[in-house]
Amino acid sequence: MRRLFVAVLVILAAAASLAYLVRLDAGYVLVQFHGLSVETTIWVALLALLLLLFGFYYLGRLLVVCADLLARVLGRRKPGRLGGMLGSWHARRRGITTRGTVAFMEGRWRVALRLLARGARSSDTPLLNHLLAARASEELGDRELAQGFYQLAAEAPGAGLAVRLARARAEMRGGRLSEALALLDVDDADHADAPALLRLQLEVLERLGDWQRIAALLPEARRYGLRAETALAALEERSWLARLEHAGASSGSLQTAWKALPSPARQHPALLTAYAAGLARAGFGDDAAKLLSAALRREWNAQLVRAYALLQTGDARARLKFAESLLAGHGREPQLLLALGRLALGNRLWGKAREYLESSLANGAGSEACAELARLYQHLGEHERASAMLQRAVKLSVGELPTLPMPESRNQLAAPVFNRLE
Repeated sequence: MRRLFVAVLVILAAAASLAYLVRLDAGYVLVQFHGLSVETTIWVALLALLLLLFGFYYLGRLLVVCADLLARVLGRRKPGRLGGMLGSWHARRRGITTRGTVAFMEGRWRVALRLLARGARSSDTPLLNHLLAARASEELGDRELAQGFYQLAAEAPGAGLAVRLARARAEMRGGRLSEALALLDVDDADHADAPALLRLQLEVLERLGDWQRIAALLPEARRYGLRAETALAALEERSWLARLEHAGASSGSLQTAWKALPSPARQHPALLTAYAAGLARAGFGDDAAKLLSAALRREWNAQLVRAYALLQTGDARARLKFAESLLAGHGREPQLLLALGRLALGNRLWGKAREYLESSLANGAGSEACAELARLYQHLGEHERASAMLQRAVKLSVGELPTLPMPESRNQLAAPVFNRLE
């Protein structure tokens, strides 16, 4: 835009200067040749000269086009010297594009841009020249020039969608996701189901977090096999989770969103957990507990039992009793033992909570169980054990700390804990 503004200013200034000179002095030119004489002003003579130069230029372009056509015809038929000369000339012209493409692949953007732009005039595929030149311009940081090449590329018959995809990829590389999505919103029915278009739409929408639109595109994505089924299933699950998260805090809207999910989705542990958490936030903790306990009766799942233990509502003793009924089939599951420890804490059964938490650690529980047990030890007055358990939780979370010099600790209780981290 800035270049166009400067160009307009220069043209206006030149026109004003020329008008002033014409009024100042028209000049006089006399041309004589074999008795023929022509008299005119210098300005008319200059205009005639410019027209003559333009005529020679376009005549040369016409000759180039004719020579290209003749070279292709004679090159196929091999008519001897003339065909060979024209074919060789045409090959040299095409070689400019080849050299430009090589420079592009090697990352020599400035050279590639010059050769590709020059070679587009004689290329059999100017669309590719213009698209590659646009990409080279982007790599050089000249977005305005790149847009010019995209406009030239769009002039090729049937290239509209290909150019839009190329422009969308450029916007994505620059992090301009909204602009990329606007380019990909194609209303043309002939192009709306193009696999490449669908793939880019999925990628942009995923980065934007627009899970509702992703859910609408997933059937087509499966039809074209755009991603592995596991990846598409993960996208589908995430879109369903987003639907539950955006349902709001009211129980009615949450239940509406839940019932709108397909029946298999309502058995998925992650979705069950999200729905139960939403019910608890809306003040329907008992319904959440019933939902999770029913799911656990159907099938054991560590994620569900963790969510069940974290509910802060309902009959705490009944929830502990139900969780203990799961010990018969899953007595060595660390997540169940951790859940039982938390449920025992909710019932103020300190001794039982300690037994369950220690048992969960013995069966391979992680830093979460360590932190719970450290908190319990601290409140039971067993500070050394609490410190040791806290050290264990930190080590499980962040790993070993490097050995580094430290000032002498003034807290004699904390010193042994952090010494063991090194």
